[in-house]
Amino acid sequence: MPPVYRHIIYIWFPYLAASRIQREIGMALPLVVIKNIRGVDIVAAGCAKAAAYGLVAGMRLTDARALCPNVITEDYNPTADHADLHHLALWARRYSPLTAIDHESYGIWLDIAGAEHLFGGVRGLLADCVRRLHRSHLRAVIAAAPTCGAAWALAHYGQPSQRVITAPKSAANHLDATVYITSRVRLRQYLARLPIAALRIDTDIADHMQQVGLRVIDDIIGLARAPLAARFGTDVLLRLDQALGNEDEIFTPVSPPQPRYVCRQFAEPIGAPNDVKAMIDYLVTEMAALLQQAGLAARQLRLGWQLVDEMVFAYDVHLSCPSRDAALFHRLLANASDRINPEFGLEKGWMEALDCSPLAPIETALPRMAGQQQDGAAARDAYASLVDRLVARLGYGTVVRLAPKDCWQPETAQSFELPDPEKLFDESGKKASWLGSPLSVTTPLRPIRLLAYPQPVDVVALLPDHPPVQFIWQKRTHKIIYATGPERIAPAWWLAPIGSQTRDYFRLCDDQGAGFWLYREGLPERHETPAWFLHGFFA
Repeated sequence: MPPVYRHIIYIWFPYLAASRIQREIGMALPLVVIKNIRGVDIVAAGCAKAAAYGLVAGMRLTDARALCPNVITEDYNPTADHADLHHLALWARRYSPLTAIDHESYGIWLDIAGAEHLFGGVRGLLADCVRRLHRSHLRAVIAAAPTCGAAWALAHYGQPSQRVITAPKSAANHLDATVYITSRVRLRQYLARLPIAALRIDTDIADHMQQVGLRVIDDIIGLARAPLAARFGTDVLLRLDQALGNEDEIFTPVSPPQPRYVCRQFAEPIGAPNDVKAMIDYLVTEMAALLQQAGLAARQLRLGWQLVDEMVFAYDVHLSCPSRDAALFHRLLANASDRINPEFGLEKGWMEALDCSPLAPIETALPRMAGQQQDGAAARDAYASLVDRLVARLGYGTVVRLAPKDCWQPETAQSFELPDPEKLFDESGKKASWLGSPLSVTTPLRPIRLLAYPQPVDVVALLPDHPPVQFIWQKRTHKIIYATGPERIAPAWWLAPIGSQTRDYFRLCDDQGAGFWLYREGLPERHETPAWFLHGFFA
Protein backbone atom coordinates (compact mmCIF):
# COMPACT_ATOMS: atom_id res chain seq x y z
CA MET A 1 0.00 0.00 0.00
CA PRO A 2 1.50 3.38 -0.99
CA PRO A 3 1.95 5.93 1.78
CA VAL A 4 -0.95 8.28 2.41
CA TYR A 5 0.43 11.84 2.37
CA ARG A 6 -1.54 15.04 2.87
CA HIS A 7 -0.77 18.64 3.75
CA ILE A 8 -1.54 18.73 7.48
CA ILE A 9 -1.01 21.64 9.87
CA TYR A 10 -1.26 21.14 13.61
CA ILE A 11 -1.69 24.16 15.91
CA TRP A 12 -0.99 23.47 19.57
CA PHE A 13 -2.13 25.89 22.29
CA PRO A 14 -0.13 24.79 25.36
CA TYR A 15 -1.30 27.69 27.55
CA LEU A 16 -4.91 27.95 26.39
CA ALA A 17 -6.65 27.02 29.66
CA ALA A 18 -4.49 29.26 31.83
CA SER A 19 -4.51 32.20 29.42
CA ARG A 20 -8.31 32.24 29.39
CA ILE A 21 -8.39 32.54 33.18
CA GLN A 22 -5.71 35.25 33.13
CA ARG A 23 -7.77 37.29 30.67
CA GLU A 24 -10.84 36.96 32.90
CA ILE A 25 -9.22 37.96 36.21
CA GLY A 26 -6.26 39.99 34.97
CA MET A 27 -3.67 38.10 36.99
CA ALA A 28 0.00 38.54 36.18
CA LEU A 29 1.49 35.92 38.55
CA PRO A 30 2.29 32.32 37.52
CA LEU A 31 -0.93 30.34 37.27
CA VAL A 32 -1.74 26.65 36.91
CA VAL A 33 -5.00 24.80 36.35
CA ILE A 34 -5.43 21.79 38.60
CA LYS A 35 -7.69 18.76 38.64
CA ASN A 36 -8.17 16.19 41.35
CA ILE A 37 -7.26 12.63 40.41
CA ARG A 38 -7.88 10.02 43.10
CA GLY A 39 -7.66 12.62 45.84
CA VAL A 40 -4.44 14.18 44.55
CA ASP A 41 -4.27 17.66 42.99
CA ILE A 42 -2.51 17.39 39.63
CA VAL A 43 -1.44 20.22 37.33
CA ALA A 44 -3.56 20.00 34.18
CA ALA A 45 -2.17 23.08 32.43
CA GLY A 46 -0.26 26.26 33.16
CA CYS A 47 0.67 29.63 31.77
CA ALA A 48 3.95 30.65 30.16
CA LYS A 49 5.31 32.08 33.41
CA ALA A 50 4.54 28.81 35.21
CA ALA A 51 6.35 26.89 32.49
CA ALA A 52 9.40 29.09 33.02
CA TYR A 53 9.53 27.80 36.61
CA GLY A 54 9.43 24.20 35.36
CA LEU A 55 5.75 23.57 36.11
CA VAL A 56 4.38 21.06 33.60
CA ALA A 57 1.18 19.11 33.15
CA GLY A 58 0.97 15.93 35.20
CA MET A 59 2.98 17.37 38.09
CA ARG A 60 1.67 17.16 41.64
CA LEU A 61 0.54 20.47 43.06
CA THR A 62 2.82 20.02 46.06
CA ASP A 63 5.83 19.68 43.76
CA ALA A 64 4.68 22.71 41.78
CA ARG A 65 4.50 24.83 44.95
CA ALA A 66 7.98 23.68 45.88
CA LEU A 67 9.31 25.07 42.60
CA CYS A 68 7.14 28.22 42.63
CA PRO A 69 5.71 29.11 46.07
CA ASN A 70 3.65 32.07 44.78
CA VAL A 71 1.87 30.10 42.05
CA ILE A 72 -1.87 30.76 41.74
CA THR A 73 -4.22 27.80 41.26
CA GLU A 74 -7.58 27.56 39.52
CA ASP A 75 -9.89 24.60 39.03
CA TYR A 76 -9.93 22.69 35.76
CA ASN A 77 -12.89 23.62 33.55
CA PRO A 78 -13.04 21.24 30.56
CA THR A 79 -16.32 22.71 29.29
CA ALA A 80 -14.83 26.18 28.88
CA ASP A 81 -11.66 24.74 27.33
CA HIS A 82 -13.63 22.76 24.77
CA ALA A 83 -15.67 25.84 23.91
CA ASP A 84 -12.48 27.85 23.31
CA LEU A 85 -11.06 25.11 21.09
CA HIS A 86 -14.32 24.95 19.16
CA HIS A 87 -14.21 28.70 18.49
CA LEU A 88 -10.58 28.47 17.40
CA ALA A 89 -11.41 25.58 15.07
CA LEU A 90 -14.20 27.61 13.51
CA TRP A 91 -11.77 30.50 13.10
CA ALA A 92 -9.23 28.19 11.41
CA ARG A 93 -11.81 27.38 8.74
CA ARG A 94 -10.64 30.56 7.05
CA TYR A 95 -7.69 28.44 5.86
CA SER A 96 -9.43 25.13 5.19
CA PRO A 97 -12.91 23.63 5.66
CA LEU A 98 -11.27 20.41 6.93
CA THR A 99 -10.52 21.43 10.52
CA ALA A 100 -10.66 19.07 13.50
CA ILE A 101 -10.21 19.49 17.27
CA ASP A 102 -7.73 17.64 19.46
CA HIS A 103 -9.36 18.05 22.89
CA GLU A 104 -6.79 15.97 24.76
CA SER A 105 -3.80 18.11 23.77
CA TYR A 106 -5.44 21.53 23.24
CA GLY A 107 -4.81 21.60 19.52
CA ILE A 108 -6.46 21.65 16.11
CA TRP A 109 -5.65 19.94 12.81
CA LEU A 110 -6.00 21.54 9.39
CA ASP A 111 -5.93 19.67 6.09
CA ILE A 112 -4.87 22.43 3.71
CA ALA A 113 -4.51 20.33 0.55
CA GLY A 114 -5.90 22.38 -2.33
CA ALA A 115 -6.26 25.56 -0.26
CA GLU A 116 -2.66 26.67 0.30
CA HIS A 117 -2.46 28.44 -3.06
CA LEU A 118 -5.07 30.95 -1.83
CA PHE A 119 -2.47 32.31 0.59
CA GLY A 120 0.58 32.16 -1.64
CA GLY A 121 1.58 28.63 -0.67
CA VAL A 122 2.17 26.88 2.62
CA ARG A 123 4.67 29.48 3.80
CA GLY A 124 2.23 32.32 3.18
CA LEU A 125 -0.55 30.47 4.97
CA LEU A 126 1.60 29.76 8.01
CA ALA A 127 2.88 33.33 8.14
CA ASP A 128 -0.68 34.68 8.03
CA CYS A 129 -1.78 32.26 10.76
CA VAL A 130 1.13 33.23 13.02
CA ARG A 131 0.49 36.93 12.50
CA ARG A 132 -3.20 36.66 13.42
CA LEU A 133 -2.58 34.49 16.48
CA HIS A 134 0.11 36.84 17.76
CA ARG A 135 -2.20 39.82 17.24
CA SER A 136 -4.78 38.03 19.40
CA HIS A 137 -2.13 37.38 22.10
CA LEU A 138 -2.49 33.62 21.71
CA ARG A 139 0.64 31.56 22.27
CA ALA A 140 0.78 28.59 19.92
CA VAL A 141 3.16 26.08 18.40
CA ILE A 142 2.59 25.18 14.76
CA ALA A 143 3.96 22.29 12.74
CA ALA A 144 3.30 21.10 9.20
CA ALA A 145 3.78 17.56 7.93
CA PRO A 146 2.29 15.09 5.44
CA THR A 147 0.42 13.13 8.15
CA CYS A 148 -1.66 14.02 11.20
CA GLY A 149 0.56 12.01 13.51
CA ALA A 150 3.77 13.56 12.22
CA ALA A 151 2.41 17.11 12.54
CA TRP A 152 1.34 16.39 16.12
CA ALA A 153 4.71 14.85 16.97
CA LEU A 154 6.71 17.76 15.54
CA ALA A 155 4.56 20.34 17.33
CA HIS A 156 5.06 18.69 20.72
CA TYR A 157 8.56 17.21 20.43
CA GLY A 158 10.18 18.61 17.28
CA GLN A 159 13.23 20.81 17.06
CA PRO A 160 12.82 24.61 16.85
CA SER A 161 13.66 24.45 13.15
CA GLN A 162 10.75 22.05 12.63
CA ARG A 163 8.14 24.21 14.37
CA VAL A 164 6.70 27.68 14.27
CA ILE A 165 6.09 29.52 17.54
CA THR A 166 3.84 32.55 17.49
CA ALA A 167 6.17 35.37 18.40
CA PRO A 168 6.67 38.96 17.36
CA LYS A 169 9.28 37.88 14.85
CA SER A 170 8.24 36.64 11.45
CA ALA A 171 7.87 32.93 11.03
CA ALA A 172 8.91 32.94 7.41
CA ASN A 173 12.37 31.63 8.23
CA HIS A 174 11.24 28.93 10.64
CA LEU A 175 8.81 26.89 8.58
CA ASP A 176 8.91 23.13 8.75
CA ALA A 177 10.48 21.52 5.72
CA THR A 178 8.46 18.33 6.19
CA VAL A 179 5.56 19.88 4.29
CA TYR A 180 7.50 19.18 1.13
CA ILE A 181 8.35 15.56 1.97
CA THR A 182 7.48 13.21 -0.89
CA SER A 183 9.33 10.07 0.12
CA ARG A 184 8.86 7.65 2.98
CA VAL A 185 12.60 7.78 3.72
CA ARG A 186 12.63 11.50 4.52
CA LEU A 187 9.54 11.27 6.73
CA ARG A 188 11.15 8.42 8.65
CA GLN A 189 14.30 10.50 9.16
CA TYR A 190 12.31 13.33 10.73
CA LEU A 191 10.38 11.05 13.08
CA ALA A 192 13.19 8.65 13.99
CA ARG A 193 14.86 11.03 16.46
CA LEU A 194 11.65 11.89 18.34
CA PRO A 195 10.81 10.19 21.66
CA ILE A 196 8.32 7.33 21.90
CA ALA A 197 5.73 9.63 23.51
CA ALA A 198 5.50 11.52 20.19
CA LEU A 199 3.39 8.64 18.83
CA ARG A 200 0.40 9.75 21.00
CA ILE A 201 0.37 6.48 22.95
CA ASP A 202 -0.68 6.02 26.57
CA THR A 203 1.72 7.53 29.09
CA ASP A 204 2.08 4.29 31.05
CA ILE A 205 2.93 2.35 27.89
CA ALA A 206 5.48 5.00 26.87
CA ASP A 207 7.12 4.80 30.31
CA HIS A 208 7.20 1.00 30.10
CA MET A 209 8.84 1.09 26.69
CA GLN A 210 11.49 3.51 27.92
CA GLN A 211 12.27 1.23 30.83
CA VAL A 212 13.14 -1.58 28.41
CA GLY A 213 15.35 0.68 26.29
CA LEU A 214 12.90 1.80 23.58
CA ARG A 215 13.35 5.55 23.89
CA VAL A 216 12.96 6.98 20.37
CA ILE A 217 10.76 6.05 17.44
CA ASP A 218 13.70 4.70 15.48
CA ASP A 219 14.10 1.96 18.12
CA ILE A 220 10.79 0.32 17.16
CA ILE A 221 10.60 0.95 13.42
CA GLY A 222 12.72 -2.08 12.56
CA LEU A 223 11.38 -4.44 15.25
CA ALA A 224 9.16 -7.42 14.55
CA ARG A 225 5.57 -6.26 14.68
CA ALA A 226 3.92 -9.31 16.25
CA PRO A 227 6.08 -9.46 19.43
CA LEU A 228 5.85 -5.65 19.77
CA ALA A 229 2.06 -5.75 19.60
CA ALA A 230 1.87 -8.69 21.98
CA ARG A 231 3.89 -6.87 24.65
CA PHE A 232 2.76 -3.25 24.28
CA GLY A 233 -0.56 -3.49 22.46
CA THR A 234 -1.71 -2.88 18.90
CA ASP A 235 -2.20 0.84 19.50
CA VAL A 236 1.56 1.37 19.26
CA LEU A 237 1.67 -0.11 15.76
CA LEU A 238 -1.41 1.84 14.69
CA ARG A 239 0.04 5.16 15.81
CA LEU A 240 3.36 4.35 14.16
CA ASP A 241 1.69 3.51 10.85
CA GLN A 242 -0.43 6.68 11.02
CA ALA A 243 2.62 8.86 11.66
CA LEU A 244 4.58 7.27 8.79
CA GLY A 245 1.63 7.43 6.41
CA ASN A 246 1.21 3.65 6.14
CA GLU A 247 -2.27 3.96 7.62
CA ASP A 248 -4.65 6.79 6.80
CA GLU A 249 -5.96 8.77 9.78
CA ILE A 250 -9.40 10.24 9.28
CA PHE A 251 -10.61 13.05 11.50
CA THR A 252 -14.08 14.53 11.75
CA PRO A 253 -14.09 18.19 10.69
CA VAL A 254 -15.97 20.70 12.78
CA SER A 255 -19.16 22.01 11.26
CA PRO A 256 -20.12 25.66 11.58
CA PRO A 257 -23.51 26.33 13.15
CA GLN A 258 -26.21 26.31 10.53
CA PRO A 259 -28.12 29.61 10.34
CA ARG A 260 -31.81 29.49 11.03
CA TYR A 261 -33.26 31.56 8.25
CA VAL A 262 -36.71 32.40 6.86
CA CYS A 263 -37.34 34.67 3.91
CA ARG A 264 -40.21 36.24 1.97
CA GLN A 265 -39.76 37.66 -1.50
CA PHE A 266 -42.39 39.74 -3.27
CA ALA A 267 -43.41 39.66 -6.90
CA GLU A 268 -44.08 43.39 -6.68
CA PRO A 269 -42.34 45.79 -4.27
CA ILE A 270 -44.28 46.71 -1.14
CA GLY A 271 -44.22 49.97 0.77
CA ALA A 272 -47.47 50.43 2.66
CA PRO A 273 -47.07 50.34 6.48
CA ASN A 274 -49.64 47.55 6.82
CA ASP A 275 -47.82 45.45 4.24
CA VAL A 276 -44.48 45.93 6.01
CA LYS A 277 -46.04 44.98 9.35
CA ALA A 278 -47.65 41.92 7.76
CA MET A 279 -44.25 40.88 6.40
CA ILE A 280 -42.69 41.11 9.88
CA ASP A 281 -45.55 39.13 11.44
CA TYR A 282 -45.15 36.42 8.80
CA LEU A 283 -41.37 36.18 9.39
CA VAL A 284 -41.83 36.03 13.16
CA THR A 285 -44.42 33.24 12.92
CA GLU A 286 -42.27 31.22 10.52
CA MET A 287 -39.13 31.69 12.62
CA ALA A 288 -40.87 30.55 15.83
CA ALA A 289 -42.18 27.46 14.03
CA LEU A 290 -38.72 26.73 12.60
CA LEU A 291 -37.07 26.96 16.01
CA GLN A 292 -39.77 24.80 17.57
CA GLN A 293 -39.28 22.14 14.91
CA ALA A 294 -35.50 22.17 15.37
CA GLY A 295 -35.72 22.11 19.18
CA LEU A 296 -33.72 25.34 19.44
CA ALA A 297 -34.04 28.73 21.06
CA ALA A 298 -32.40 31.99 19.97
CA ARG A 299 -30.73 34.80 21.90
CA GLN A 300 -30.70 37.16 18.94
CA LEU A 301 -33.01 37.85 16.01
CA ARG A 302 -31.90 39.73 12.92
CA LEU A 303 -34.56 41.30 10.72
CA GLY A 304 -33.29 42.21 7.27
CA TRP A 305 -34.81 43.81 4.20
CA GLN A 306 -33.75 44.72 0.67
CA LEU A 307 -34.97 47.72 -1.30
CA VAL A 308 -35.59 47.89 -5.02
CA ASP A 309 -32.23 49.64 -5.48
CA GLU A 310 -30.58 46.53 -3.89
CA MET A 311 -29.66 48.37 -0.69
CA VAL A 312 -29.71 45.98 2.29
CA PHE A 313 -30.50 46.90 5.91
CA ALA A 314 -30.81 44.94 9.14
CA TYR A 315 -32.16 45.40 12.65
CA ASP A 316 -31.06 43.23 15.59
CA VAL A 317 -33.12 42.25 18.62
CA HIS A 318 -31.29 40.77 21.62
CA LEU A 319 -33.00 38.51 24.15
CA SER A 320 -31.95 38.16 27.78
CA CYS A 321 -32.37 34.37 27.62
CA PRO A 322 -32.90 31.89 24.75
CA SER A 323 -36.48 31.73 23.54
CA ARG A 324 -38.66 30.60 20.66
CA ASP A 325 -41.90 32.10 21.95
CA ALA A 326 -43.77 33.59 19.01
CA ALA A 327 -45.76 35.95 21.28
CA LEU A 328 -42.51 37.32 22.73
CA PHE A 329 -41.05 37.81 19.26
CA HIS A 330 -44.15 39.71 18.18
CA ARG A 331 -43.94 42.00 21.22
CA LEU A 332 -40.26 42.76 20.70
CA LEU A 333 -40.77 43.50 17.00
CA ALA A 334 -44.08 45.32 17.37
CA ASN A 335 -42.49 48.67 16.45
CA ALA A 336 -39.88 47.31 14.05
CA SER A 337 -41.87 48.57 11.06
CA ASP A 338 -41.16 52.13 12.20
CA ARG A 339 -37.46 51.49 11.59
CA ILE A 340 -38.01 50.44 7.98
CA ASN A 341 -38.03 53.16 5.33
CA PRO A 342 -39.38 51.41 2.21
CA GLU A 343 -38.54 54.38 -0.06
CA PHE A 344 -39.48 53.08 -3.51
CA GLY A 345 -40.46 49.66 -2.20
CA LEU A 346 -39.17 46.47 -0.55
CA GLU A 347 -38.26 43.49 -2.67
CA LYS A 348 -37.43 41.01 0.04
CA GLY A 349 -37.51 40.55 3.80
CA TRP A 350 -35.86 37.89 5.94
CA MET A 351 -35.21 36.92 9.53
CA GLU A 352 -32.24 35.04 10.96
CA ALA A 353 -31.92 33.45 14.41
CA LEU A 354 -28.45 33.81 15.92
CA ASP A 355 -26.76 32.32 19.00
CA CYS A 356 -29.07 29.32 19.07
CA SER A 357 -29.00 26.65 21.75
CA PRO A 358 -31.09 23.51 22.44
CA LEU A 359 -34.28 24.02 24.41
CA ALA A 360 -36.82 21.54 25.73
CA PRO A 361 -40.28 21.53 24.13
CA ILE A 362 -42.62 24.22 25.33
CA GLU A 363 -45.08 22.90 27.87
CA THR A 364 -48.59 24.25 28.07
CA ALA A 365 -49.41 24.94 31.72
CA LEU A 366 -52.87 24.93 33.25
CA PRO A 367 -54.35 28.32 34.14
CA ARG A 368 -53.21 29.52 37.56
CA MET A 369 -55.84 29.52 40.26
CA ALA A 370 -56.86 32.82 41.81
CA GLY A 371 -54.69 33.72 44.77
CA GLN A 372 -51.95 31.24 43.83
CA GLN A 373 -48.52 32.79 44.03
CA GLN A 374 -46.23 32.99 41.07
CA ASP A 375 -43.58 30.24 41.08
CA GLY A 376 -39.90 30.73 40.40
CA ALA A 377 -40.04 29.75 36.72
CA ALA A 378 -42.82 32.26 36.08
CA ALA A 379 -40.86 34.95 37.93
CA ARG A 380 -37.85 34.24 35.76
CA ASP A 381 -39.95 34.49 32.60
CA ALA A 382 -41.50 37.74 33.80
CA TYR A 383 -38.05 39.16 34.54
CA ALA A 384 -36.76 38.13 31.11
CA SER A 385 -39.81 39.63 29.40
CA LEU A 386 -39.31 42.95 31.20
CA VAL A 387 -35.62 43.08 30.26
CA ASP A 388 -36.36 42.25 26.63
CA ARG A 389 -38.98 45.00 26.35
CA LEU A 390 -36.58 47.55 27.87
CA VAL A 391 -33.76 46.49 25.54
CA ALA A 392 -36.06 46.64 22.51
CA ARG A 393 -37.04 50.19 23.44
CA LEU A 394 -33.75 51.60 24.73
CA GLY A 395 -31.23 49.61 22.69
CA TYR A 396 -28.79 46.79 23.31
CA GLY A 397 -26.18 47.52 25.97
CA THR A 398 -28.14 50.29 27.70
CA VAL A 399 -29.87 48.01 30.23
CA VAL A 400 -27.41 46.69 32.81
CA ARG A 401 -27.40 45.54 36.41
CA LEU A 402 -24.97 45.58 39.29
CA ALA A 403 -23.31 42.24 39.91
CA PRO A 404 -21.20 41.29 42.93
CA LYS A 405 -17.58 40.23 42.54
CA ASP A 406 -15.49 38.09 44.84
CA CYS A 407 -13.32 40.94 46.06
CA TRP A 408 -13.10 42.92 49.30
CA GLN A 409 -11.86 46.09 47.61
CA PRO A 410 -14.92 48.41 47.55
CA GLU A 411 -14.15 49.92 44.13
CA THR A 412 -13.86 46.46 42.53
CA ALA A 413 -16.49 44.57 44.55
CA GLN A 414 -19.16 45.05 41.90
CA SER A 415 -19.46 45.51 38.18
CA PHE A 416 -22.01 46.28 35.50
CA GLU A 417 -23.15 43.43 33.30
CA LEU A 418 -26.04 42.59 31.00
CA PRO A 419 -29.07 41.26 32.90
CA ASP A 420 -29.13 37.50 32.41
CA PRO A 421 -32.01 35.57 34.03
CA GLU A 422 -29.94 32.38 33.84
CA LYS A 423 -27.50 33.92 36.36
CA LEU A 424 -30.24 35.28 38.64
CA PHE A 425 -32.31 32.09 38.75
CA ASP A 426 -31.32 28.45 39.00
CA GLU A 427 -32.75 25.61 36.88
CA SER A 428 -35.83 25.31 39.10
CA GLY A 429 -36.59 29.00 38.73
CA LYS A 430 -35.57 29.99 42.26
CA LYS A 431 -33.41 33.02 42.91
CA ALA A 432 -29.70 32.52 43.19
CA SER A 433 -28.44 31.91 46.70
CA TRP A 434 -26.52 35.17 46.86
CA LEU A 435 -29.72 37.11 46.13
CA GLY A 436 -31.99 35.58 48.73
CA SER A 437 -29.56 34.96 51.58
CA PRO A 438 -29.87 37.41 54.50
CA LEU A 439 -26.89 39.40 55.62
CA SER A 440 -25.03 38.06 58.61
CA VAL A 441 -24.98 40.15 61.79
CA THR A 442 -21.22 40.32 61.38
CA THR A 443 -21.37 41.53 57.77
CA PRO A 444 -20.06 45.11 57.60
CA LEU A 445 -22.45 47.67 56.21
CA ARG A 446 -21.73 49.38 52.94
CA PRO A 447 -22.71 52.91 51.89
CA ILE A 448 -25.63 53.51 49.58
CA ARG A 449 -23.44 55.74 47.43
CA LEU A 450 -19.80 55.09 46.62
CA LEU A 451 -17.62 57.76 45.05
CA ALA A 452 -15.98 56.83 41.79
CA TYR A 453 -12.66 58.10 43.13
CA PRO A 454 -11.92 58.58 46.85
CA GLN A 455 -11.45 62.24 47.70
CA PRO A 456 -8.77 63.42 50.15
CA VAL A 457 -9.96 65.13 53.35
CA ASP A 458 -8.30 66.92 56.25
CA VAL A 459 -8.87 65.01 59.48
CA VAL A 460 -8.40 65.74 63.16
CA ALA A 461 -7.98 62.61 65.33
CA LEU A 462 -7.07 62.37 69.01
CA LEU A 463 -4.54 59.62 68.34
CA PRO A 464 -3.05 58.31 65.09
CA ASP A 465 -5.02 55.04 65.26
CA HIS A 466 -8.30 56.65 66.47
CA PRO A 467 -11.30 57.65 64.36
CA PRO A 468 -11.68 61.29 63.34
CA VAL A 469 -13.34 63.81 65.65
CA GLN A 470 -13.82 66.17 62.76
CA PHE A 471 -12.87 66.47 59.08
CA ILE A 472 -12.99 69.09 56.37
CA TRP A 473 -14.44 68.26 52.96
CA GLN A 474 -15.18 70.78 50.24
CA LYS A 475 -14.35 73.68 52.62
CA ARG A 476 -16.95 72.52 55.15
CA THR A 477 -16.16 71.22 58.62
CA HIS A 478 -18.01 68.15 59.86
CA LYS A 479 -17.95 67.46 63.60
CA ILE A 480 -18.27 63.77 64.40
CA ILE A 481 -20.61 62.65 67.19
CA TYR A 482 -20.54 58.93 66.50
CA ALA A 483 -17.93 56.64 64.95
CA THR A 484 -17.45 52.89 64.50
CA GLY A 485 -14.49 50.97 63.19
CA PRO A 486 -11.97 50.35 62.02
CA GLU A 487 -12.71 47.78 59.31
CA ARG A 488 -9.35 46.81 57.86
CA ILE A 489 -9.24 46.02 54.13
CA ALA A 490 -5.95 44.96 52.61
CA PRO A 491 -5.23 45.53 48.90
CA ALA A 492 -5.39 42.66 46.45
CA TRP A 493 -1.64 42.15 46.27
CA TRP A 494 -1.81 40.23 43.00
CA LEU A 495 -3.72 43.05 41.26
CA ALA A 496 -2.97 46.25 43.19
CA PRO A 497 -0.28 48.60 41.85
CA ILE A 498 3.04 48.84 43.61
CA GLY A 499 2.85 51.06 46.67
CA SER A 500 -0.78 50.24 47.58
CA GLN A 501 -1.39 50.33 51.34
CA THR A 502 -3.80 48.73 53.77
CA ARG A 503 -6.92 50.77 54.57
CA ASP A 504 -8.81 51.25 57.86
CA TYR A 505 -12.45 52.20 57.18
CA PHE A 506 -14.65 54.10 59.68
CA ARG A 507 -18.39 54.77 59.74
CA LEU A 508 -18.98 58.35 60.88
CA CYS A 509 -22.01 60.45 61.75
CA ASP A 510 -21.74 64.23 62.09
CA ASP A 511 -23.79 66.65 64.17
CA GLN A 512 -26.21 67.17 61.26
CA GLY A 513 -27.09 63.46 61.03
CA ALA A 514 -25.17 62.80 57.80
CA GLY A 515 -23.33 59.48 57.45
CA PHE A 516 -19.89 59.15 55.89
CA TRP A 517 -17.47 56.35 55.04
CA LEU A 518 -13.86 57.42 55.50
CA TYR A 519 -10.68 55.42 55.41
CA ARG A 520 -7.14 55.93 56.59
CA GLU A 521 -4.48 54.69 54.18
CA GLY A 522 -1.26 53.76 55.88
CA LEU A 523 -0.88 52.07 59.24
CA PRO A 524 0.68 54.01 62.14
CA GLU A 525 2.03 50.80 63.69
CA ARG A 526 4.03 50.24 60.50
CA HIS A 527 5.42 53.78 60.71
CA GLU A 528 3.57 54.69 57.51
CA THR A 529 2.40 58.25 56.90
CA PRO A 530 -1.40 58.11 57.12
CA ALA A 531 -3.66 59.84 54.62
CA TRP A 532 -7.45 60.17 54.91
CA PHE A 533 -10.01 59.81 52.12
CA LEU A 534 -13.79 60.05 51.80
CA HIS A 535 -15.15 57.04 49.91
CA GLY A 536 -18.93 56.94 50.38
CA PHE A 537 -22.11 58.16 52.08
CA PHE A 538 -24.63 56.41 54.33
CA ALA A 539 -28.32 57.25 54.46
